[in-house]
Amino acid sequence: MPALTDKSPARFILPAQPLRRYISTYYFLNTGPDKTEQEDLLYPEWATVRFTLQGKAIGNTVGLAPLDIPANSITGPTGRAALLRFRNVAVVGFGLLPLGWYRMIGCPADRWADNVSAVNAAPEFGQIAQLQREIKGLSDPEQIAALCDHILLKALDHTGPLDADIIAMHQAIGDPDISNVADLSRATGIPTQRLERLSRRIFGFPPKLLLRRQRFLRTLATVMEHPDLNWSGALDGHYFDQAHFNREFRTFMGMSPGQYLAMPRAVSSAANRMRAQHVGQLLQLLQVPAPPNGQ
Repeated sequence: MPALTDKSPARFILPAQPLRRYISTYYFLNTGPDKTEQEDLLYPEWATVRFTLQGKAIGNTVGLAPLDIPANSITGPTGRAALLRFRNVAVVGFGLLPLGWYRMIGCPADRWADNVSAVNAAPEFGQIAQLQREIKGLSDPEQIAALCDHILLKALDHTGPLDADIIAMHQAIGDPDISNVADLSRATGIPTQRLERLSRRIFGFPPKLLLRRQRFLRTLATVMEHPDLNWSGALDGHYFDQAHFNREFRTFMGMSPGQYLAMPRAVSSAANRMRAQHVGQLLQLLQVPAPPNGQ
C-alpha cells in the first residue's frame, strides 16, 4: 500500500450514502517502514473488520496477555480498550455498525463482544470472508472502497424487520440527554424487557452499559479534542464527580486517566485526528447514523 498522507498513517473514506447506516467508514492504516515495535490503544467501538496486507500485530484487552491477531479478522463490539503491539503494518478495515452486524452477521452480538476471530473461523462471517477474497491483491484505497461499496450495496439491498428499531435505539444511545434505560425506552418506544434483549442481540451489551460507555467516550473525546482542558472541565454532566469518572475510566480503559495520558499513542492520535477531519467524529462510537427515511 502506498503512503497514505504526508502527516498521518491513516486514511478514512466514507462508504456510499446508502451504506452509512451499516458501515461507519472504510479505513486504511500504514505505519510505514519503521521496524521499531510500537504500542498503541484501540478504544471501545462497534464491530470492526480488518484485513492485513502487511506485517502482523499482537494484542488483547488491556490487562490480559497479548495474543496473535489473525491477519483477516473480525472483532465484535467492545466494551473495553485493547492494547496492541505492531511494526510496519498495513491494514484495510471498516467499522460494522449495529445495523450492519444484524444484516451481515446475524448471530447474537453478545456472543462476540470483546472477542476477535479469523473471518474464516465461523460460518456467520461468511459474507466477510467472501469480501476479503474479492479485494485480495488490491492496494489502492479508492479502488478498495469502490469495490467494497459495490459488493456491500448488493448484499444490503433489502430491508430487515428490525431495521427501524435498531436505528432508533442507535440514535437514542448517542443522545447526550438520555442517561438511563427508562429514558431510552421512552425515546425509542421499545418496552424495557424487549429493549434489553435487542440490546444484547444487536449491540452486544446491556443497554445500561451502552449508555455508560457512550457517556465515557463523550468525555474522553472532549479531552482528546481539547488537550489543554483538564478532566474535571470535560466531564459529561451525568457524572456525579471526578471519582465517578475515574472509576468508569478504569472500567473501559483498564487504567487510570494519568496512566492513559502518559502512554505514547502516536498512531491512534494521528488516526483519530484524520478521522475527525474526514468523518466528523474522533471516535467510531460517537458516529450516529441517519434515520431510515434519511431525514
